[in-house]
Amino acid sequence: MDKCNYEGVKNDDTEECTTHMKYSWQPFLRQLYVCTLCTSIYFVLGLCFGAPTVYIPQLRKEAKLNLTEPMTAEMESWLSSILGYTSMPWVIILPILVRYVGRKIPFLLVTVLTFVSFIIFYCSTNAMHLLISEIIQGITLASNLTVLICIIVEYSSPRYRGVLMMIESSIFFWGVWIANVTGTFSHWRNIAIIAFVCCTYSMTAIIMPESPSWLAMMGRFDECAAAHHWLKGYDKESEDELESLIKSQKEYLKKCADRKKPKSFCQFDVIKETVTNKGFYKPLLLSMAVMSLYHFSGKLVCSMYAVDLISQITDSESAAYIEGAFLFYGISASIFAFILYIYLPETKDKTLQEIENYFKEAEEVDEDASKSFISSREHVKEC
Repeated sequence: MDKCNYEGVKNDDTEECTTHMKYSWQPFLRQLYVCTLCTSIYFVLGLCFGAPTVYIPQLRKEAKLNLTEPMTAEMESWLSSILGYTSMPWVIILPILVRYVGRKIPFLLVTVLTFVSFIIFYCSTNAMHLLISEIIQGITLASNLTVLICIIVEYSSPRYRGVLMMIESSIFFWGVWIANVTGTFSHWRNIAIIAFVCCTYSMTAIIMPESPSWLAMMGRFDECAAAHHWLKGYDKESEDELESLIKSQKEYLKKCADRKKPKSFCQFDVIKETVTNKGFYKPLLLSMAVMSLYHFSGKLVCSMYAVDLISQITDSESAAYIEGAFLFYGISASIFAFILYIYLPETKDKTLQEIENYFKEAEEVDEDASKSFISSREHVKEC
């Protein structure tokens, strides 16, 4: 990080072009490295969802052989569904941490707790131990909706973001599949060994820089520029994105300062202004529609109860209920897909600031703030 200072910006156009041609692969590899740290946790999350599908049948067989205590139907249901409940507190806690301490520390917290949960998973001898393991894994599921997606979006360039997000979407189900295969052809504890490898790799995130977006939001523009250049290089596209980021955050900090000046300013008016702003409620509603499409399509239910669904599909009475459930999934997914098709804008090759400005109402922006910062950098460099 110390090497990523402003002295690396070249004034000579020829020298700059040569440098970019020589090192143009570095920003991509650095972004790929950071995103693979997140996809490793996505993969582990897939292992978490796929594990109950295989270890519950194995525990049933072991109970018949008097090797373990028999599980009740209630315990089996809790083992398959507890992740959703235990993630609820972390869905609130993680965004607070992301806002005030950055993206890096919460990610490391998620990685460490996930590692601990699989230690308990590997050493478990009964269903209660597995339940405790899954309770801790609630933070892993919550990170899917908070820390991980935030890191991938903020650390990647617009040209690579679509591909990296596609990898993230598919790697989860690869994790489910690997867990099913591992538990089918070997003991279910071997799933934890795979998780250990992924978590160990993700712990190397300690060397990655903090998010440029968060640094800019906190007013640490020098560190923001250094982290941005480390991740995305010095080309024109990267510099334009950095200038846009600084411009928007300068404007945001100015608004925050203006709000603090009048002591009689009602806090309720601030909340009302925020909630009624298009830049707040439109992305929120679209995000809710995307998540509803994901969950109401039945993907998670099928991945958790695949064995039970297949084993019951031949029963005529059970098959009738299964067909009704899948009809509900199909109708729900179609409705939310139609809503997204109508209202979701195209974000291909767009920076985060361009996407944010799309949702905001038309308003003047303070261009002098960012330009003065850029010019001050050049002045410091010349000195």
